[in-house]
Amino acid sequence: MKKILTGIMAVAVLLFSAGCEKIIEFKGDVTEPRLTLSSYAEVGEPLTVYVASSIFFLSDQKYGRAFTDGLDTTRGSVRCFVNGSNTPRELQLVPGADVSSLCYRDPSYAPAPGDHIRLEAEFPGFDPVWAETDVPLMPAFEVVSAQWRLTDMSDWVDIDDDWVLYDLDLTLAVTDDGKYDKYYYLQPITIYQSEWAEENYTVFYSFSSNDIIFKEMSGGNALSLLNRYGGYFSDELIKGQRHTFTITISEISDREDILYFGLIASTVNEHLYWYDVSYQQTLSAMGGLFGEGATLYSNVHGGYGFFAASAPVLLDVEW
Repeated sequence: MKKILTGIMAVAVLLFSAGCEKIIEFKGDVTEPRLTLSSYAEVGEPLTVYVASSIFFLSDQKYGRAFTDGLDTTRGSVRCFVNGSNTPRELQLVPGADVSSLCYRDPSYAPAPGDHIRLEAEFPGFDPVWAETDVPLMPAFEVVSAQWRLTDMSDWVDIDDDWVLYDLDLTLAVTDDGKYDKYYYLQPITIYQSEWAEENYTVFYSFSSNDIIFKEMSGGNALSLLNRYGGYFSDELIKGQRHTFTITISEISDREDILYFGLIASTVNEHLYWYDVSYQQTLSAMGGLFGEGATLYSNVHGGYGFFAASAPVLLDVEW
């Protein structure tokens, strides 16, 4: 009898679910495809631009060549103007790039600190797009001290007695120029000697800090807004002064195999910061049924995308 009742209840649930099924019809405007332009200008690296076509969010094809099939590469063009020059620099199409976007590059031009760059793209059948960005000056960072200590694993369970981890406290200093229109970005990098491969391998560590410059930015410990490594802070919190602070890289293993330890310290402009913030928000919005939607930052006029810049330096850490 119990099995019969269970079967009846299961059938009832299925019938109820089928009866509640509802087809939602979209009655809004279907947006026309627009050009998307994405570029991250880095000091010392050739200027590279990625171009694609937007696709309506209810389209059946939202992957691969669907983003580039409508772009006429023979008549389309991507160009840039540097520091107000009236003479455009034509970017060349890079063959063999990802099919979901077209890659254009100017191998003869690498952005320099202080450059003002304007990008323009035109393709038949699309409205022309343009974007501008300023390349920030190089950051003035220095490593004041580095101190190792054993990681406190007293609360850990089921660990090997021979397992040893280390924390590294790095005291850094940055001297700001007082121009409150930029952000700083830090990313710890370690190169390990490999015993199982022919080449050494690189690890990018996250870090934490109790300093006010990180708390003000994230409401807690330093968080990366790009790939969960590194952290941002604003120059507005330094107010044109020299600021000393400490960050902690936790749970470093195989200390004896470390060949190199350093920090990538970058000055980034507001376009990169706000794009990364909005990108992280969109990822969070995908986390569940009731996630709140987020709008991806764009500074491209006439289309979508972002054009940002940074000036990175590599800081060697000695201990």
